[in-house]
Amino acid sequence: MNHRFEAGTERKHVVSIFKRGSKLYLQYKVAGKRRQKSTGLDDTPANRRILKTQVIPKLEAKIVSGELEAEIKAKETPKAFRYYAEKYLFLKESLKTYDELSQQVDKLIAVFDKDIDKIKRGEIKEWVALELRRIKPKTMRKYINVLAAIFDVAIEYEVIKDNPAKNIKLPTHIAKQKEPLSPREVAILFDAADGWFRNYLAIAFYTGMRPGEIIALTKDDVNLQRRIINVSKARRYGKTSTPKTLYSIREVPIFDVLVPYLEEQLSQCDHHLFTNSQGNPLWDAKKLHPYWSDLLERTGLMYRELYSTRHTFITAMLKSGQISVMELAQIVGHKNSTEIMQNYARFISGEHLKISKKLDPFACNSADTDAGATIASKKV
Repeated sequence: MNHRFEAGTERKHVVSIFKRGSKLYLQYKVAGKRRQKSTGLDDTPANRRILKTQVIPKLEAKIVSGELEAEIKAKETPKAFRYYAEKYLFLKESLKTYDELSQQVDKLIAVFDKDIDKIKRGEIKEWVALELRRIKPKTMRKYINVLAAIFDVAIEYEVIKDNPAKNIKLPTHIAKQKEPLSPREVAILFDAADGWFRNYLAIAFYTGMRPGEIIALTKDDVNLQRRIINVSKARRYGKTSTPKTLYSIREVPIFDVLVPYLEEQLSQCDHHLFTNSQGNPLWDAKKLHPYWSDLLERTGLMYRELYSTRHTFITAMLKSGQISVMELAQIVGHKNSTEIMQNYARFISGEHLKISKKLDPFACNSADTDAGATIASKKV
């Protein structure tokens, strides 16, 4: 049977004593919740006197001041960096980049696997300095952005007040220049490649499609009768989703030179144009990198990224003069012509000099002359 006795009569009763078994317990209310705590003391008059005169007064003072509530909250609130990293990922599950974010978060957890309020700005800057010895500032910025976002989650839960990952300075990122292949180099690659990979290269070089868009293609996406490829999806990290941007959903023209390669690939596939040895769609465009690297090595050509097939197509189309920049932007899935001109203008810097020297921009053609005469006669 539990017996309760009030602690003191001269002040408001905040803490009470009760017995459970042979031990004395304290009962009190904090933040609206009733709490019980063992004193570890046996139920004796002397121990009750100690609780009333020494322990309870201190405990009541902490309750009234709010100090005890703060201590309890601190103990009950999870502080592990991992805890808030997982909450951050939960909020990002719907993003196409979720798998990439998950990999970044896993690495950050491995580095900062401790209480989040114990992570100092100096510690972060030291880690950044070490990482910059092996990765580019652009890549490092991605990690810092994710790290800062995790700290923001902890701030929202009032575990920390400041974000130590904000405003971390990095060296200026020098973008690697895009180096398209020349027509001669493209011909060398086609001569050396064979089978399905040559067909892949044909699609890449003659459409400018992104690698992830190409490996997501199915038979239904290719319409040889209308001569178009429907680009409506992309594949990355084992998942098929919509392409990079809204403007990436498009129809791409099939040039005559591409038709034989498409016909060959369509004849040897069931559903997806490109599959692995088990007949499943490729996990990611990165699976193509060994074939690409081997081809460049065998041909002795300078190494470029697999994505350079897209750069090569855009550059070749610009130099051809057969298409407007806006039309080209629509083919490759850009919002407008600005990005193309910013990234590729240097490859066509001398094309304006090839224009016919016989051109007279102020010469009037017959239509202009007739129109001008009509206007003049009306004025008279």
